[in-house]
Amino acid sequence: MKKPLLDFCQLHDLIEKKDKVLVAVSGGRDSMVLAHILHDAGIEMGIAHMNYKLRGEDSDLDAKTVEEFGKLLGVEVHSTEVDWDSTPELNIQEAAREKRYQFFDDLCNEKHYSKIATAHHAEDNTESFFINLLRGTGIYGLQGIPIKRDNIIRPLLWASREEITNYAQQQHLPYRDDASNETDAYLRNRIRHHLIPMLNSLDPHADKKLSASFENLKEDAEAITAMSSHLLSRIGVNFSIDLKAIPEESKAIWIYHTIRPFGFNRAQCSDLLQAKEAGKKIESEKYEAIIRKNAVDIMLKNGAQHSTLTIPHTGKFNNGGVFIEVLNKTYDGVMNLGSEHKASLNSNAVALPLSLRIMQKEDTFQPLGLDYKVNVRKFLKDKGFGPAQMKEMYVLETSDKRICWIPEVQIADWCKIDADTSQILSLSFGRYGN
Repeated sequence: MKKPLLDFCQLHDLIEKKDKVLVAVSGGRDSMVLAHILHDAGIEMGIAHMNYKLRGEDSDLDAKTVEEFGKLLGVEVHSTEVDWDSTPELNIQEAAREKRYQFFDDLCNEKHYSKIATAHHAEDNTESFFINLLRGTGIYGLQGIPIKRDNIIRPLLWASREEITNYAQQQHLPYRDDASNETDAYLRNRIRHHLIPMLNSLDPHADKKLSASFENLKEDAEAITAMSSHLLSRIGVNFSIDLKAIPEESKAIWIYHTIRPFGFNRAQCSDLLQAKEAGKKIESEKYEAIIRKNAVDIMLKNGAQHSTLTIPHTGKFNNGGVFIEVLNKTYDGVMNLGSEHKASLNSNAVALPLSLRIMQKEDTFQPLGLDYKVNVRKFLKDKGFGPAQMKEMYVLETSDKRICWIPEVQIADWCKIDADTSQILSLSFGRYGN
């Protein structure tokens, strides 16, 4: 198991020598195996365990098992308990996931972990595929679980449940079984207990072939997104699509993939293109799309404002016409001062959450090389930016309202990389259609 896992990590650039990996361990078989293999491979790591307090004594026994396993490996275990002080607005699974990843992100910031490893395996991928298929999802929902997303990695996605079980038995690893996994009350369990065994009876290599299909779908989705964005052209704060640039037979699907980032769905796009006269309009939360003879215009609604985009943890976030990606990285000597779409900030100076918003007249900023603040509008004017450009200028600020980056212009002096920097926040900013 160790060699194929390390080969998989190398193939997909999951773990580098300089990485410090936080392994999410529930106490179940899969995560205990992952932690054991990574430790055996000599990877610098720690263990994170969240006790949700939902299964009484069993939850406490899970936590105890993880603590003892960490001591056995000589690995630091970070444990926490969830205080369900109120009924979650989300369903319990979604609420638990939100709390879990916030816990992981906090640990990464505090303890300087560069990667978060989860124990999803091949059957998890298959189960997610069929769940989404039954929901009627499109290509974005059929890609399976991503091998990596931001700083989250899944080194066991290649492995079958049988391979993981055999390894646990061979190594005499302790683990806990969750009784809820045995019931057919949940769709995921029904797929696991009935559909997957049937697929394996038809083809013993079904899991491997499905994994290859997931990777192909992922590549296709990425290609479609990239190509679709090139159909957009900016018209002030708005966008336009030249319909003449799209083949008639595939116009509906291209329109959908192009305007999807603005909050429109597939059915809306179909309605739009079925219009016989120019002027037909569809609406998302913030935008309206209007068809003309040879174009579709995507316009910010009257009275709508560019809302503040909160960035509570690492990941990629979008706000209609713009997106920002935030990653924790080990500093490798390459710094971006923010003059284009990328920036590197000193993690010792800047902590999440962050907020991305449109610049205001009263905003102040400490430019690189200066020990005092200046008005942002005046700063941009001095750099040659006109009034129309400044209406669309974003700023990134910390929770204490300090601007750390003017995207596409410059980072602030107070959060630049210095001689003591070991960890950075790596930022990417972009505008759809550019």
